[in-house]
Amino acid sequence: KDPKGLKSGQVLVDNTTVTSDLRLCSAYVVQNDVLMGTLTVRENLAFSANLRLSRKEYSSADKKMRVDSVIQELGLKDCADTKIGTMFLRGISGGEKKRCSIGMELITSPSLMFLDEPTTGLDANTANSIMELLQKLSKKGKTVIFSIHQPRYSIFSQFDHLTLMNKGEIIYAGSANKAITYFEDLEKCSSSEEMEENENPLAVIYRQSPYFLSVKDRLNQISDGLDPEVTKGDRVSYATPFYYQLMLVSGRTVRNILRNPQTSYAQLFLNIFFGILVGLIYYQIPHTLPEALQNRTGAFFFLVINMVFGNLSAVELFISERVLFIHENSSGFYRTSVYFLSKVFADLIPNRILPVFIFSAIPYFMMGLKPDVEAFFLYCLTMSMVSLSAVSLAFLVSASVGSFAMANILIAMPYVFMMVFGGFLVNLNSMLSWMSWLKWASIFRYGYNVMRNVSQLQTLSLTSSLRGDVYLDHQEIDHSTWGFWQNQVALTGIMCVCLILAYVQLCRINRWK
Repeated sequence: KDPKGLKSGQVLVDNTTVTSDLRLCSAYVVQNDVLMGTLTVRENLAFSANLRLSRKEYSSADKKMRVDSVIQELGLKDCADTKIGTMFLRGISGGEKKRCSIGMELITSPSLMFLDEPTTGLDANTANSIMELLQKLSKKGKTVIFSIHQPRYSIFSQFDHLTLMNKGEIIYAGSANKAITYFEDLEKCSSSEEMEENENPLAVIYRQSPYFLSVKDRLNQISDGLDPEVTKGDRVSYATPFYYQLMLVSGRTVRNILRNPQTSYAQLFLNIFFGILVGLIYYQIPHTLPEALQNRTGAFFFLVINMVFGNLSAVELFISERVLFIHENSSGFYRTSVYFLSKVFADLIPNRILPVFIFSAIPYFMMGLKPDVEAFFLYCLTMSMVSLSAVSLAFLVSASVGSFAMANILIAMPYVFMMVFGGFLVNLNSMLSWMSWLKWASIFRYGYNVMRNVSQLQTLSLTSSLRGDVYLDHQEIDHSTWGFWQNQVALTGIMCVCLILAYVQLCRINRWK
């Protein structure tokens, strides 16, 4: 929660000033359950245990016993091996989700638990059972603090301590079983103090009550006994090392893709479809003018367009799990770098690299391009680099915004500008000088140049007077070996810059509420 709302005073835990490290050694259950829907209850709890319990203190068997103990304690045995559920997959009930969310935090055996409106969205019976569970936990020595709105009496009667707020001010703080008597007494007497027009009368009356004076005395005693030198507790680090976190988070990401493969299947199908379509449109391109030159350059630009715009789906990478990432990262599950690397690599291989090779191979042979192994692999390399550069830009947008609508707008704009400066729609040498610099940021330009470069047009003889290298010279395209690789270096640079900025943006995501 954003601490800016605390205008004055101190927050202490065990006579120590609270720092951000408290998140790593306490528990916080958010209002809306944040769980990986494609995993089972047991798998979600095991994920929390593996990341948040030190490998030095807990063996794999100890962690499994801890998970089984939490399942037993929360009454989740019947649904332990049932998936949480997604919009496409039916899962467990709302009450079971809430219990699982509590279990994710109980794994670390915290002595202090915070819950944000734990009965939200639950029916009366389920809400009552959740509160009975929390009361049982408190009797085992845990401090349980939660916010709640208008609880029914059966729930209210389970409270030990009550802090009641009205219009942002405390109007009662004390034993819950004395609250009704306190407010009944208010009806029999009125405040003797004159109140200003905008003052909350209930808050004013409370500040005159013995309950407030008692709390104030206790606070003064604590403040007087506070050691001024003790301002920070021992710094708490992550329970598990970087490489172990990367292995676990990557494993969960891959499992999530395998159990929810719609995006991967769609990406593969579209690449096969467009590959065949391009191959049919430009089937067996002849070596006679004007078809030889026009069809080849048109085909190359169409292939680059498909590689770039085929990565629009990548904008959902960090948006779809944004809430999950913020919650788990803020709760000390894993480092930001771990999540970033696991998501990027798990998305690139099944959704970007494999479909690209399939798409590249189909039209290459159907169009009758240069029948040379080296030329084919250089062509595949170029298509892969174009795709990786475009998807890196999509990752940057995905990490920068929180909605699909805004992400689609922000990714479409640079793609269109890059296409204009790609060298096919307009001759870049004839553009205004103050605009021509934009060509250096165009993924289309580098990909299109390479496709027309040494792998295809350099050795092509169109007529006795016009060869491919003459055409490349006319377009001011360097068709030397370095001319080929400098475009690959440029695409690699765009990819690296976008990935670094995407990571920076992920680190800058606002985690406060």
